[in-house]
Amino acid sequence: MRRLVWNELLPKDRYLVRMARPIGFAEMGFVTQLYLPIIGVESYALYQLLVHGVQEVSGASSEGTHRSLMLTTSLSLDRLLDARERLEAIGLVEVRRRENQQRDYYYEYLIKPPLSPAEFFADYVLSLMLLNKIENVRYSQLRQYYADTLGSQLDQEYSIVENVTKDFHDVFQSLKPSELEVKKGSERDQFLTEMDTSFPQAPMKSGYEAQVNHSLSVSSLRLYLPDNADSVKVLEGKNMELLFSLCHFYQLDSWGMGQELRDWTLYKSDRSLDGEVLRKRLVQRYTEDKLYRTTPATDTTEDGWGPGRLPEPGSEAFIRACRQLSPVTLLEKVVGGRISKVFLERAETLVFADGMQPDVVNALLLHTLASMQMELPKAYMETIRDSWKAKRIATVDEAVKQILERADQRAQTAEKAKTSKKESTPVRRNGRAILQDKLPASVEWQLSQEKTTSDAEKKQSIQDFPDLQKRLETLRKRK
Repeated sequence: MRRLVWNELLPKDRYLVRMARPIGFAEMGFVTQLYLPIIGVESYALYQLLVHGVQEVSGASSEGTHRSLMLTTSLSLDRLLDARERLEAIGLVEVRRRENQQRDYYYEYLIKPPLSPAEFFADYVLSLMLLNKIENVRYSQLRQYYADTLGSQLDQEYSIVENVTKDFHDVFQSLKPSELEVKKGSERDQFLTEMDTSFPQAPMKSGYEAQVNHSLSVSSLRLYLPDNADSVKVLEGKNMELLFSLCHFYQLDSWGMGQELRDWTLYKSDRSLDGEVLRKRLVQRYTEDKLYRTTPATDTTEDGWGPGRLPEPGSEAFIRACRQLSPVTLLEKVVGGRISKVFLERAETLVFADGMQPDVVNALLLHTLASMQMELPKAYMETIRDSWKAKRIATVDEAVKQILERADQRAQTAEKAKTSKKESTPVRRNGRAILQDKLPASVEWQLSQEKTTSDAEKKQSIQDFPDLQKRLETLRKRK
């Protein structure tokens, strides 16, 4: 099932590009060397196009339509939207939709600078994504290329540091307060006001800090670990994958997860994290309403579904809910509040014990709720789970296809059963069904022949027998 891009973006929709702050030549190199392997060529080309669409001197905005972007990049609308969303996810573009009183709107693209190499490699997620894309040799070359060996040696050998920077007023001592005073209504005040009105400046910030938006910070988690935990073992790759999944499932940020990791009973004798114990703890903490959760950023109130109402399978609302919501958030939206421990354990088992993707789990949950009158029977869910695993269902689109095919099969089966029931309806007398045995084929043939003969006789008249007609006329004359 293809994504209905036309519901989200049209070629005629206008856009305007702004920059958070000027982006230097070196920073464009960071995008090329570090971000390109992750976001791909199409997103990289779109970022370059948007950056160079803004005036370098003043930072003044540029305006255009998405059709012009499609023609320039040779990308279809769906590929252009995918490329833009990758830039949004990686933290290089922020998208706002502006609208006026006349219901006329356009999209505002705020171009953000990339992370510095030190910040990029310090981010666990980005550095690992880059390593997975370019592998060890190229990754090692980039680390060496952006390394500062001399600066590191300087910090180690000359550890005593004193800040001797001069203050502003130490240098500009001759500056008088009267020189900075502008009286209200004076000629200079009017001149400055006219400049602000006639020549507004681009809202760029020289102190803007680049950042990537993901909820879990490894450096923050390290601060919450107790004494009986080894940070190296706890924050290794496999455990980090589990922590990211748990944060998404329960909608936790670094602080909320850190509060749970403070419990010393979560760790084994070798000071490593016991993932099963952590899972059970989070289930119990949610049931007791003691989790420090964040508010989901995605708003689905406009999709027309909520407590007691489910999105139509295959609709945009259905797919959007599966992709954007965590299983817990989705069930909470269906129920209208916190869910029961049974509902929570059903969803938690599918994600963490059965290893299904959260968006596919969402599709399974919605399908089960719709089919079983807002309930989640364990046996029914396990049947669907095993069927999808056997068919290697790994995406929402594949799950929706299975759901629609299953609905068509059930509809056809019901129609056949209805037709068969009409044909096999027994003869009833006084409200009771009369059993009728099926006659042998030879007997049925004989009965059909007799019926045919009988019908033929019924259709004959005296006109078909001339002798009888003459005798009848003779008898009438005698009378």
